[in-house]
Amino acid sequence: MKVVVLAAGTVHAYDRVRRLVGEPDLVICADGGIRHAEPLGLRPGLILGDFDSADLTMLTALQAEGIPVQRVPVEKDQTDTQLALNEAVRRGAAEILLVGGAGSRLDHTLANLLLLPGYTVPITMADGKNVARLLRPGMEMAVHGQPGDYLSLLPLTPVAAGVTVSGVKWPLAQATLRWGESLGVSNQLAGSRAAVSVDDGLLLVIQAWD
Repeated sequence: MKVVVLAAGTVHAYDRVRRLVGEPDLVICADGGIRHAEPLGLRPGLILGDFDSADLTMLTALQAEGIPVQRVPVEKDQTDTQLALNEAVRRGAAEILLVGGAGSRLDHTLANLLLLPGYTVPITMADGKNVARLLRPGMEMAVHGQPGDYLSLLPLTPVAAGVTVSGVKWPLAQATLRWGESLGVSNQLAGSRAAVSVDDGLLLVIQAWD
């Protein structure tokens, strides 16, 4: 089951995000994320939030169409985005696309990225300029794109060891990436496909476009 979660952050290029959306089984809007539904051609199955960022006219119209709305307290221990991800998992998501998880608020952007290791369900975070995914030890990730696409690898643990990358301008073989270093930043795809693997630690794999 594929679930799309629309958060209230920025979407830079709807066309690029639309190619990732495909045909989801469920769309959950987290508060102000409802504004991304129409440009992406999506109909929400659930709207969830404390509604401090949602367009109330849009919210009222969608509610009048029969779309379920779940209100949560303003004062709470989890963000609307995390609650939406939790709801996606509760409903049986096998994969999640998180759209609008990044924006002008650095704290929200970092918080959303740091949510990824907490879920066993694979989550792709996209905003039209960036696609971020978490790579766990013993797995290989394929990255598809065009020559020159940026590919950055950032450790989400103090050390990510045994990092191997092929199909890029600067290949790595059993490299070690550490906090406080920038070795994995701004590599580039050499062709249409790259492959990334890590033996130990957690690795954030980010494909980016200027």
